[in-house]
Amino acid sequence: MADLHPPLHAPRHPPPLADQPGLRLRHLRMDDLERLAAITADPAVMHHVGDGSPLTLEQAGRWIDRSQKNYRRLGYGTFAVADPETDALIGWAGFVPPGVEAMPELIYGFGRTSWGRGLGRAVGAALIALAKDRFGFETILATVDADHQPSIRILEGLGFRLDGMVEEETVTGWVMVRRYTLPVAGR
Repeated sequence: MADLHPPLHAPRHPPPLADQPGLRLRHLRMDDLERLAAITADPAVMHHVGDGSPLTLEQAGRWIDRSQKNYRRLGYGTFAVADPETDALIGWAGFVPPGVEAMPELIYGFGRTSWGRGLGRAVGAALIALAKDRFGFETILATVDADHQPSIRILEGLGFRLDGMVEEETVTGWVMVRRYTLPVAGR
């Protein structure tokens, strides 16, 4: 007969999606709220994200809530990028579900103290592996501000190919973005 009682020391959270030297990718949790809010309140961090506006604590909380709903509904969403030694949140990365676009969009961002450490490339590679092996995506999309050279280098280094330049409407107006795609099925 099966044991109907869970073990006393059962993990509180799902296991990380990726756990390697220098990088942990895991589900966002409500205990990440203060750190996510601090990172996304930084105008320098948010300059190339969405309309470029920093987020409030309430908006960061809604982002975590929406991500948790996406995990349950789709199996993916925006994940926490955490320091593997401390599990402290240092950024976010994941996939925006198809909506306006017909394919999932890869997204990422990091607190300023994590810039220049190669995390963008490492996180991107981990997400591409998940897109293929776990989520079964055929193609993924990434968009980046036309002048954001660090992200352009990361995406092109990961094998994304420029699909074109498009104008995207934001709350504050129109911005020119580079649209990249990467076929992952059969990689």
